[in-house]
Amino acid sequence: MEFYGEFTLAKSRGISQNIKPTYITPTIFCYSSGNCLNFVERKKRKQSFSYYSDSEELPFQYEYQEINQKVTINYVTAIASYPRASIFAFSEFNNDKIHIYNFPSLSIQSTIILNPKVNVKALTFSDDGKFLAILTDFPNYTVQVWKWKKEKLLCNYEIDKKVDYISFNPLNRNQLCVSGNGNIYFMEIIETLKNQYMSCITGESVTQNVSSSVAEHIITMTKINNMDSNLFLNSIDENTTELNPIYIKLMPDKHTWTPDNLIMANSLDGDYLYKYDIITGQCKIVLSAVYLGGVLLNNEYTDNKHFVDLINDELINGYITDNGISKNQYIENYIDAHNIYSFILTSQNILIGGKDGSIKWINLENQSIIEKTVYISDSNIKDLIISPNYDEILVYTEKKKLYSYDLINHKKTMIIDDYSLHITSMDSYSLDNIAVTCSSEGSLYFWNCDTYSLMAKYNVNNTKFTEVKCSPISDIIAVGSENGVIRIYDAENVKYSVDSEWNTQLFNKYKDFKAKQNLTNNENGKVISNDNSEEYEDTDVNNMNHKELFLVVRNKISDFPIKQLSFEPNGNLLAIGVQEECIYLMNSCSEFTILGYLNYKGSIVDMLWESDIVLEGEESEIEFKEDPNIKILYVLVINPDGKSSSIYKYVINTSLLPVSYNEKLSDECVNYNIFKLNDVVSGFSQMPKEYSEGKEMFNLVSIDKSIKQYILPKAEAIVDEGDPTETEFIGYMNEVNSNHYKSGIKLQAINNNEWLLSYSLDGYVNMYMNMDLKENMKFIAALSSKGGLRKCHIRFDCKKIITLGYDNILRFWEWRLTGNGEKRLTEFNSELQSIINFKSTLGDNIRKVVNSLKKKPVFQLDYPDSNDEKIYLYSQEKQKNEKDTLNKNITEFQTRIKNKIEELRSKYISLVKYNNQLNDLEKLDPMEFTIDFDEKDRLQSELEKEVKEYRKKLEKKNLKMQIIKERIKNECLDSMSVIGKTIKSFKEDKLTGKKIKVINYPLRKKNEKEQKTTEKIIKMRENQLKIEPLIDKIYDNKYKIDSFIENSNEETNNQPVPTTAPTAKDTNNTGGKAKTTNNSGEKTKASNANNDTNTTDNPESNIIKLKSNYEELLYNPFDLVTNERKRIQIFILEEIIIDIKEQFNKKFDENVKLKNDIISKIEEKNERIQSIKEELEIEEEIFQPTLDNDEIPDSCLKLDESEIKAEKYLTEEEKKKLEEKRLIEEQRLKEKLEDNWQERALSEMMDGVLIDKNDNDKKLQIEKPECMNKPKEELTEDEIKQIKEYEKKVEAFMEEQEKYKKVLETELKKHQGFITDIITNYDDELNNLFRLKLTTDQLIFQNELKIIKLYQGILFWEKIEYQNATLKKHMEDLTKEKIKFSSEIPEIKKDLEKYKEDYEQIVHKDKEIEKAFRKEFHQYEYYYETLYKIFKKREKNNINDNNDKINNSLNPFKDHELKCDADNNEKVNYAIVDEEIPEGLEIEIWNKVLEMRSKKIESENEVQMMQKKLTKMQTLAQNYIKESESYKQRLEDGNKRIPEIEEYIFQGIYNLECLFQLKQGQVEYPQSLVVTDYSDAVLINRNIIEQLNKIILNLGNSKIEALKEMKEYRKGISALEWENKVLDFQADDLILKTKHIQLLRVTKHIQDYIRVGGEENFPAEIQAIERRGEYTEKAFLHKIENIKKTIEKIDDEIQVKLQENVKLDKKIKLLEEAVIERKKINDIEMNHFNYSYKCNDKKQKEIIERKRLTELARLQAKDISILRDEVEKLKLKTFPAFQSAD
Repeated sequence: MEFYGEFTLAKSRGISQNIKPTYITPTIFCYSSGNCLNFVERKKRKQSFSYYSDSEELPFQYEYQEINQKVTINYVTAIASYPRASIFAFSEFNNDKIHIYNFPSLSIQSTIILNPKVNVKALTFSDDGKFLAILTDFPNYTVQVWKWKKEKLLCNYEIDKKVDYISFNPLNRNQLCVSGNGNIYFMEIIETLKNQYMSCITGESVTQNVSSSVAEHIITMTKINNMDSNLFLNSIDENTTELNPIYIKLMPDKHTWTPDNLIMANSLDGDYLYKYDIITGQCKIVLSAVYLGGVLLNNEYTDNKHFVDLINDELINGYITDNGISKNQYIENYIDAHNIYSFILTSQNILIGGKDGSIKWINLENQSIIEKTVYISDSNIKDLIISPNYDEILVYTEKKKLYSYDLINHKKTMIIDDYSLHITSMDSYSLDNIAVTCSSEGSLYFWNCDTYSLMAKYNVNNTKFTEVKCSPISDIIAVGSENGVIRIYDAENVKYSVDSEWNTQLFNKYKDFKAKQNLTNNENGKVISNDNSEEYEDTDVNNMNHKELFLVVRNKISDFPIKQLSFEPNGNLLAIGVQEECIYLMNSCSEFTILGYLNYKGSIVDMLWESDIVLEGEESEIEFKEDPNIKILYVLVINPDGKSSSIYKYVINTSLLPVSYNEKLSDECVNYNIFKLNDVVSGFSQMPKEYSEGKEMFNLVSIDKSIKQYILPKAEAIVDEGDPTETEFIGYMNEVNSNHYKSGIKLQAINNNEWLLSYSLDGYVNMYMNMDLKENMKFIAALSSKGGLRKCHIRFDCKKIITLGYDNILRFWEWRLTGNGEKRLTEFNSELQSIINFKSTLGDNIRKVVNSLKKKPVFQLDYPDSNDEKIYLYSQEKQKNEKDTLNKNITEFQTRIKNKIEELRSKYISLVKYNNQLNDLEKLDPMEFTIDFDEKDRLQSELEKEVKEYRKKLEKKNLKMQIIKERIKNECLDSMSVIGKTIKSFKEDKLTGKKIKVINYPLRKKNEKEQKTTEKIIKMRENQLKIEPLIDKIYDNKYKIDSFIENSNEETNNQPVPTTAPTAKDTNNTGGKAKTTNNSGEKTKASNANNDTNTTDNPESNIIKLKSNYEELLYNPFDLVTNERKRIQIFILEEIIIDIKEQFNKKFDENVKLKNDIISKIEEKNERIQSIKEELEIEEEIFQPTLDNDEIPDSCLKLDESEIKAEKYLTEEEKKKLEEKRLIEEQRLKEKLEDNWQERALSEMMDGVLIDKNDNDKKLQIEKPECMNKPKEELTEDEIKQIKEYEKKVEAFMEEQEKYKKVLETELKKHQGFITDIITNYDDELNNLFRLKLTTDQLIFQNELKIIKLYQGILFWEKIEYQNATLKKHMEDLTKEKIKFSSEIPEIKKDLEKYKEDYEQIVHKDKEIEKAFRKEFHQYEYYYETLYKIFKKREKNNINDNNDKINNSLNPFKDHELKCDADNNEKVNYAIVDEEIPEGLEIEIWNKVLEMRSKKIESENEVQMMQKKLTKMQTLAQNYIKESESYKQRLEDGNKRIPEIEEYIFQGIYNLECLFQLKQGQVEYPQSLVVTDYSDAVLINRNIIEQLNKIILNLGNSKIEALKEMKEYRKGISALEWENKVLDFQADDLILKTKHIQLLRVTKHIQDYIRVGGEENFPAEIQAIERRGEYTEKAFLHKIENIKKTIEKIDDEIQVKLQENVKLDKKIKLLEEAVIERKKINDIEMNHFNYSYKCNDKKQKEIIERKRLTELARLQAKDISILRDEVEKLKLKTFPAFQSAD
């Protein structure tokens, strides 16, 4: 046995993702379908009948046919074409070769070999077709340019960023653009004499959308709508305004070239269209999805609510009444967001497509105008591809549909549907060469397996098909859906064409029937929600393959998806496997009735029927089983545990099956057994009986990817009625490796009984020999990287295999037969034909049923699935009424039971409420009300489980929080040498009203490396400081020796010179030194003066500033010349900061300790204060100081028990421990009571009371005599004495109490004063610490500022070094390039001279040919002129027509196309027609003319070619000279920059930036609001300012003295003026007084007063007044004494009444207690009486009610029997009927 050959790919359907179609010629395009390229041609359609249109003319002018294909080894990654020459190239995955083919011969023109393991992302040809650009994929994204004819790599450039698209400039083949994923690059190929290289410019990533037109539009809109334009504009002056800058991040994706050498690109989000300048990389936004009067706006404007309201209310919905325009003239149209995902450019418009599935024509000149919109598809448009002639657009959508739009006739055509996108299942007919696929979009596709073309399509909207199965004996197909709906279709209509009469009749029949159905429903007031009535009215005219299938049955059998379908081999039964663990059986011969269902447990994997047709012998005689009524169904399921599998064997007796639906099928007609396997099986198939010796043998494939052969064991006998027991497999017979390296393997038995097929997610299809599974063959059908295979199916005739991969590509495979294989295949087909003939006779019964249903005037409609649709089987109509009545009786019975239960429940609740109201003694335990103890136990166990689960969750949560806490602690606390702490004052500050808060400096621990580095640097610096003085001494000694030698030489050379000369020189030198020392002294004095002024002027001079020991190690700021010194300075400054922080932290810790001590002292004082307040009976709050959470560092990590509000849960172990502690404590107390020496000593020494005697004395009460209550008249002398003694004792006691109270008060004030003093002192200390913190912060910030400045200096120096290095490198490169160009210029000049000589020679040769013609034919004067015209004739035929076509096309590069066509036409040698031969001319002469004409044409072509070469060489020479001059100029510019940079470096080294600390008054520079720029400031010596201030003060003092003299002089003048005014006022006053005296009226009293004299002359009156005053005083004192006596009497009476009240209160309490007890007794008696009375009353009522109801029931039963008899009599009268047996 052997296979027929090998499988090869015959056809591939579906479009590969992310690879757009490409035009090969103007009418032929190709698209990638996995590892196959399909070529489609556009042709003019022939007219034929169609029911889509009433007119004779079809709506489509063109039709599309696949004319060829190219199968590749791997799937295609990129395609490119050159349509002018019909050349295309493509790349494959993991293939380093790129082949360039010619179409239609598909011959290889060239092969480009890339580096191994390099995948190609994109390909493109240059406009002249000479270059091929390749863009490689991850990781390098390299651009390579090849001269593909010579297979030569010209140049390459590595981008290192993700890009997706590449293209050449149509106007210049040396320019390229690469874009995608938010990146864009512009490249240029620069050609030199010997090689080429590429330069690259990156497009800018951010643009600023600012333009004057935008500002004008916004100004106009804001004026119209009375809106403030300042929201969006900046007014520079009265006449000019500019728009606020809008910065937009650019994310370019696809791109195209424009005729003006610019690039247009769309954004990734589909909102913008950019235009780039390829020279500068600058970008401008030309189109936006957000439009406002042609203004491009981004989210910064559209998010403004006021502006959005303006758009919605005023602009879009506004009206201009004057002009009658319905839309505001300042807004044209709105594109909508994400609608610029793809675009193309024409000569007039920009065509854009996006998420709304439509194409918009945007005006090229005014991008704010949308000229036209055409709807294409309901999905996002991914790509627009325009034909080379610009007459057609290919539209590729996200749902993998391909449309064509004719730009001339403006017609849309669907070329490729999404038939492979969502395929869920496939099958094929046994009787016809047709395959069927179904999709999750509710579509059925019918494929011709001979031509591999789509025959028909049927669609049900809003429905998800899951499984499809074809009948083996008829044209019936079964389709299952996600909602549990099974549909049976008759697909006979598929065999006919779309325009057939049968399809048209069926279509019209469906349409009329639906119209009638809708009409009747409207009359009855019903609405069919599921009816898709619009489907037939608005049929898509583009879908030419649409067919109407006849729906035989549509049943919803379950709410769960249908997973498996399987027809019985004779086609009579259909098994439907549903996810709800049910298998329904359908009878195909009785109007497709659902008979019932079978049960299984688990998840169904596959099912198959045992075949009852066996081929025997060479004559292919058909044999059957012994009993044809017995059918066996095998079902493979994965058990619910997910670790094992089972095979269910159902033995079905078809003769005993019910006629109608019967729920679960009985055991009489179906027996089943379960066979368990402890392995997860993904596929199975049954071995043919001829290979298994008549046994039931199965091939099973498990998760270990091996195929095992098992024999079905004998099933155990069923002892009792019920489910059968599971029988386990004993062991497998054989095991073979499946050759698949991924799981999910499926098996399929092949009809020739010789082979077995398997497929999996690795993409391989394997075929095995049943005789020996080790003998197999395999081929790859899909790539595992793309997901592998989803479905695989081999046809009934074993000729074809259909596969569907997860790449959504449908592939058809066929045999490449060997000689022996072809012979065996024909033999098998002849054997198979007898079975097909037999099965076709079996299908007659089904055809009769279907035809009878077709003839009915009313038939079932096919409407979409709905989640609200209920399960309904058409076979249940007979049982429906009985079920309804039964359900009605059941519901009535259930309502009665529910009512009774509700009554019992109410009684139960009332009893529980009554029990809760009783006393504790009378209450029943709640457990005694338990009715269902089992339910109680169940609830208790569930509660315990929930508690345990919740406790586990809490423990996990707590553990998680604990881990987080530990991490935080390790990272934030344990890693710190000093933890952050806080100190707060005890009381609030008077100024701020808040407590003073001081925080220490947290310090991080240093690791060993950091510690060693700092120690090393400090030691180096210390050693350096020790060595520096020695080095200075050495230099000083050297200087002295050198000066001494010079002086001695001068003395020897100049002996007559006096001896004072050298001393003078010495004095000069010393003077210079002295000068420097003086200057340094002045500096030190100035610094000391500064320090003194700082200490004297500062009000906080008592605060000690912290100083580090490392300050001595610091460099002088003027010595920080090198980066090494700056870095050392940074290290030292950091150590100074740490040292200062540590010093402050020590003081901080001292304050913390002091505060803790103060708190402990305050607590001690508070104890005494509390005791004093208790004695004085003062209720005041005591000041209790506590530490806040901020003052305890790790308080946030500790949990206080007070924070836990929930009750603590105790485990049993914790409870035991607490109980043990309690017992131990009780034992200890018991032992202590047995021999308590402390209490015994207390009783013996202090009478058992631990109270001071003085305290007892204080609390001692003096006994009051009994005679105090008697009246004074009844008192005896002894009693009066007793009262006086009592009063004396009371007075003495009160005096002692008062003294003791004053002592306590003084002590209290003393303690409180101590506390206030100690708190005030501490707060003062803390205030000083706070000020110290501020000064410390100042020091730290100063040092940190120094560090920042040093880092800036280091970075500045590194930047300078980098600039210097780059400049040097740039200069070196320029020098090399200049040398290179200079060396090549002489060679180019030599080549140019050579080209000139060659050109002159060719021109001379051309002239010689013309001279020879004249010389040769000049003698024929009669023919010469005509012959000369023929010799010069160069007509170009059909050029004008092509030019007209190009001029009228939409190609934006039509001028360039015309030029290219003209260049190509110049090379054409136009033939001369024989009719042009002059009459009478000899043939030999004519042949000579033609020969010389051909030589002349060749010569002219050579001249043109040489001229082009010469011009190219001249331009190259000019470019070289130009480049050489430019390099020379750039070198000169670079040499000019070198001194500037050197000067800049020198200034950067020695022009240091130093920091000075100045007082606020010493800064005379004007301060800005944020940061002051001191770049223009000047630092002046303080002495100069002080001298100037002294001069100013002297001048000011002299001016003040002059002003004082002027003031004194003016003062005298003012005094004289004042005296004059006073005298004038006195004179006026005297005049007024005299007037008053003159006008005064004299009374009698005035006369007596004048006569007698003053007040001393009235003594009698004065004495009387004095006596009256004394009398009133005595009367007042007498009244006071009387009032005091009455008060004393009232006090005595009050005391007596109080004593009586106390006695009466005691009596009242006793009486109340007695009343309460009697009331309780009375209530108990009354409750008992009422309860017994109520119980008796209720029982009596129940007995009476029961008796009444029984009597009523008896009477009603009697009435019912009478009525039943009457009914039976009436029935017998009306018609004959059988009496129902009771």
